[in-house]
Amino acid sequence: MSKVKKKNGVMYWPSTPRFLLMAEQLHLTPEFNQRPEDVDEEPERIKLLPPQFLSSLVATEPYEGYQKERLNFTGNGIYQYVKCTAHNVAQIDVHSLLPTMAYQLGLLDEQHEKMFLEKKEIEADPNYPTNKRLVAKRKRLKHELNKYCSTIGKTKTEHSINRFKAMYSGMNMVFDMLNYWGLSNVINCVNDGFIVTNYSDEKFEQFKEKYCKKIKYLTFSVKQYDFCLVKNDLEYLLLNKNGDYKCRNHEFDKKGVYRKLTGRSLNDETVSFDGKAMLEAENIEKEAITVCKNLFLKTTN
Repeated sequence: MSKVKKKNGVMYWPSTPRFLLMAEQLHLTPEFNQRPEDVDEEPERIKLLPPQFLSSLVATEPYEGYQKERLNFTGNGIYQYVKCTAHNVAQIDVHSLLPTMAYQLGLLDEQHEKMFLEKKEIEADPNYPTNKRLVAKRKRLKHELNKYCSTIGKTKTEHSINRFKAMYSGMNMVFDMLNYWGLSNVINCVNDGFIVTNYSDEKFEQFKEKYCKKIKYLTFSVKQYDFCLVKNDLEYLLLNKNGDYKCRNHEFDKKGVYRKLTGRSLNDETVSFDGKAMLEAENIEKEAITVCKNLFLKTTN
């Protein structure tokens, strides 16, 4: 079994392209990383490389073929999507990718390392999702860890580079995971989660065993869906015949509709919450999902 290696504080895998590793090493130099001490504004996100175009096949009729758009390595993660509809898919999520990598690389201080281990202890309890106290505690720990991982280090340059070390290590691992499932089977990837076709429980168990042996405290979750509609890397719809769904579509998901109705984001905690608008947004989302569900069922009958 091949070993995970490190170079200048970045973890990489046998599948990590050499040109990507070279770009990551370049981004770790203070001269390159565009966060000088005397500049307060947040700079634009730096892309490691131009988009990697894999192939393009445009369908001649609806629901046939696919269009493979890109495999994109950025300063904030790895992104890929296939503009398509698909049946029988699975979404796999890596839990707390950035803090997990920071822990592996020794970038957490004593206080946050303790938080990380406490969070993992909660997640190891199979009954924690039904315990409101533990759910709230885990959410608080997750928020604190993510905030710390964005500001590791005493200076802007130092914490930027430390964050890059954790981010690129995670990105390299996720790319190895995509290769494990087969790039042709990956129809969406956003940083620490991806959607695959040709899924099997047996292969997932082997997947967990392989990566958990290499990365301490690494945990995953997986959920299967009957239908999937991928619009782009950030927008997709996952749907089961029983009505269970996950909606990430800015046109009709409740977050997108709420923003259109109020001009505010649900993530903005500095403004008051509009309950009436939220109820309307939820109803619009449910109606759109019903239409999509009926369309999917119609095409499979």
